[in-house]
Parts: sequence; structure tokens; C-alpha cells
Amino acid sequence: MIKLFMILKISLSILLIISSLFAMYTMFEIFGKTERRKDMDLLKKLHKINGRIFFIIFLAGAIFCIYYLSQSKQELSPRATMHVFSALSIFLLLMLKINFIRYYRQFYSYAKLLGIIIALLTFNLLFFSTGYSLVTGSLEKSSIENKIETPLFAKNGQSNVEKGKVLFQRNCSSCHYTDKKDFKRAAPGLKDILKEKSLPVSKKPATVENVINQIKKPYRYMPSFADLSDEEIEHIIAYLKNL
Repeated sequence: MIKLFMILKISLSILLIISSLFAMYTMFEIFGKTERRKDMDLLKKLHKINGRIFFIIFLAGAIFCIYYLSQSKQELSPRATMHVFSALSIFLLLMLKINFIRYYRQFYSYAKLLGIIIALLTFNLLFFSTGYSLVTGSLEKSSIENKIETPLFAKNGQSNVEKGKVLFQRNCSSCHYTDKKDFKRAAPGLKDILKEKSLPVSKKPATVENVINQIKKPYRYMPSFADLSDEEIEHIIAYLKNL
């Protein structure tokens, strides 16, 4: 099952895309045609209402993302930094457009261009945020979880390594390989991870303690798995030792 935060993220993204497309459509209809349209006043009204809806959805998404980052307690990755920059740019350009329309009418002609830039930045932000998350593992992770129907502790004789393998498939396999050391997925391969001198991203010594700390309070872009119990993490460590 895709986590609740992913469902919310996808829902907000779809709403923002629809709102952006509608904003561009109404703007092109109003300013892009030379013939007089009978429904011009209605189009302007709809464009204004849609702008308010866009702002509310965008603000809700920004608050949600800020909360998620604060809970994960991880450093911003280059991709996350780009998200922040894009979101801030959209917000500032939106404020600038509102000011041009309401107060600084001599710059009104620039509002049209700002509207197009805001829409394009929104598409870019959503593609590299929600789109990236879906492509790099969330759907794959969901598929893996659906295939694993056996309860984790169903067999009393199941070893820690086998339990760790099931936990790894549920939580880690969407980003990490177990038979490689490269970075062809969103995160490094973990083969021989505890046999190396240092961890691949943080460059800390490859000890059990540092791996556990990386799982609970990750360095850089890895999400936190602090919700895993100590016993579950021990099973994962047992599995990593056998890679």
C-alpha cells in the first residue's frame, strides 16, 4: 500500500496540474484571440477563482512538504534544494503577478508572461517531485508489498536473516540493490556494505552502529525509518551482513 503521505502528495499534484492547465486555457482564451467573445467576463471570473484555488492548494502542499522535511530530520539533497527553489520562485512570481494586476497597473502586460512562467515552473516542480518519487520506487515498493502476503513472524523457525530479507524488501528494495554497489537507482547498492571501510554516502565507518543510525536518522536524502522497532532493525542488519 502506498503510504498516506504519498497519496496526499499525488492528490495535491493532480489538483495543481489541473488548476495550472485551466489557468493557461482561460488566459489564452482571454488574451490570445482577437475576436470578441461573449463569455469574456465569465472567463475572467473563472480565471480569478481558479487563481485563488491554485494558491490555496499550493500553500497546503508547501506546508505539507515543510512538515514532512521537519519530521524526517534529514539534510536537503540537491533535488530537494531544487524543489525548495522552484516552490519559492513560484510563490514570489505569484505575489509579483498579483501586485502587477492590483496595484502597479503600468506593469499589467507582464502579468501574462508571469502566468505562463508560474505554470511551467509548477509542471517542472511536480515532475521532479511527485513524478520522480513514482518512477524511482513508490509504485514498485507497493507492488512488492502486495506480493508479500506471508506474515513476518508466521514461521517460528524463520531465521533473523530471512526476517531481515522480508523487511528489506518492504522498506528498502525500491531504492537499494543488494547485488551491486553502484548508484543506478535512487540510492547506492548495498552489496558487502558492512565489509567496506566506509558507508557510500556519509563516508562514516561501515559499522553496525552507523548503519542503524543511518536507518533511524539518515544522512542527506534518505527517508527516516525510525518507526521500525529495534528488533526489526536487528533483522535487517543480519540480512545486510549476509549480502
